[in-house]
Amino acid sequence: MICIKKEELTPTTWSGGKTWTYFMMPQTATLAARDFDIRISSASVEIEHSIFSDYRGYTRYFSVLTNPITLSINGVSQRVDCATLVKFDGADQVTSYGKTVDVNIFVKHGIKAKIYRHSGLVVGPCAVFADENLFLLQRGESKTFNDAICIEM
Repeated sequence: MICIKKEELTPTTWSGGKTWTYFMMPQTATLAARDFDIRISSASVEIEHSIFSDYRGYTRYFSVLTNPITLSINGVSQRVDCATLVKFDGADQVTSYGKTVDVNIFVKHGIKAKIYRHSGLVVGPCAVFADENLFLLQRGESKTFNDAICIEM
């Protein structure tokens, strides 16, 4: 099992705070080129009102790690707390209201992935985001988590 810890990553800035990329596949992909199949990241939202970037061609999964916020997706408002996992199209018009730290999973259209919240035993192969760490479980490896986001690819 591989554990990627937030403090081991170098953050980059975005218009509303900082972002940490935990995982990007393929490894040769870059955020600037938007040529990745899957990206798992966390971001600090340090301003009260922010507009999400356009990730046309991707399905996006979003949750918060700290303070609840409100998302407006194509004009429809939804409260997001630590127990919520929101799925939307990367081309949707999304505005957030509130400050938080979040987790984002981007999956390129056409790539098969199953993303879900889970508490309990997880058996690999999969990636698991929990406690601001990303765990990469190989086939047959297992670990028990409390309130994790599982990514099966």
